[in-house]
Amino acid sequence: MTTEAGDEDDMTAEEQLTRIVQLVGELTAVERAGGPAPSLGELAARFDVTPDQISADLATLTLLGEHADAEWLLSLSVWQQGDRVGVTSAGPFQRPLVFSPDERVAVQAALALDPDGTGLAARFAALWSRRTPAAGGTEPPIEDPAQVVRRSAAAREKVALWYAGEGETAASEWTIEPHQVVDYRGRHYAVSWSELTADWRHFRLDRIIAARATGRFAPRPDFQPVDRPEDLFRVDPKLVDRVEVRFSPKVARWVKERYPTWRLEADGSVVVTLPVSSEAWLVRRVLEYGAEAEVVGPERYRAAVRRAVA
Repeated sequence: MTTEAGDEDDMTAEEQLTRIVQLVGELTAVERAGGPAPSLGELAARFDVTPDQISADLATLTLLGEHADAEWLLSLSVWQQGDRVGVTSAGPFQRPLVFSPDERVAVQAALALDPDGTGLAARFAALWSRRTPAAGGTEPPIEDPAQVVRRSAAAREKVALWYAGEGETAASEWTIEPHQVVDYRGRHYAVSWSELTADWRHFRLDRIIAARATGRFAPRPDFQPVDRPEDLFRVDPKLVDRVEVRFSPKVARWVKERYPTWRLEADGSVVVTLPVSSEAWLVRRVLEYGAEAEVVGPERYRAAVRRAVA
């Protein structure tokens, strides 16, 4: 039976999370296949809820993705244009899931503690043993690409990598000279010289799909170490605009948690002033909230959003 308006508040967090995971899987499959984006109504019928609930799920998904511990959401772009919605995935969704030794033990222990999970735990252990080469074997171990970059930065080794940047639907190939790895707010960045663009770039380690060291490099004389992680994204104030974005009452509660400074309007909406140096970045941010976000000004950015949804 379809959920009636008003019953959505009775839905448990577990039910919503399950539906969100299914939404991600189905929408990314549609995107990869090049199919038409489904409507809110079609998704609501598929999951036996209202279109408003699907909108709420998408808003929750967007907000979850901003948390540093939401690794499964990294490199995920959510958009809504009119009543059509989509999820574009890159980064972790393009590579197979690889467990660390500690994660394997944790999964096996959790399964073994479940009376119905002991058999699955045994099959999981057998599967891993087949993937792990015996002593003296020639199969190379599976390695996290982020660890390749960390080690290469310490050893001054060039790295060839496949990288999926924010909002990109496909990975691109780079050759970099990683000079420093900086940890900032739970995420990690390689301060690197890019051979492709002949300038300094910051590469987020969780967006790297594959990496391999290719040889030594000499540290560049123009390298400036990052002493304070917060300086990683500091830009020239002359290149930054102040853009006001209004968020509807539906998402106001989460927006107030996400941004430390906001202005409450009489209708329950909130206005946030964002420092913006890229139209494309601002458009992606606004479209993540669909109809629940509106650029107040300057007009240049309102026009950019209109062009994106035209």
